[in-house]
Amino acid sequence: KQMRTEAADAGRYTSKLWHDKDYPRIQILTVEGLLNGTERIDAPPQINPFAMAARESMPEKQTELL
Repeated sequence: KQMRTEAADAGRYTSKLWHDKDYPRIQILTVEGLLNGTERIDAPPQINPFAMAARESMPEKQTELL
């Protein structure tokens, strides 16, 4: 219980990107709960900081001798 009290005392994080929703700064979760789906991390969705590059086309392979 002391860990949960300390986590609650750490406060909350307010996400400006996601409609000013609050998220706990520290969350106490168990591996068992994460694996069996009874617990989830409460965090804002991730924004990918990297742009996707255009796919390069492979040059046609030489099919006959010169």
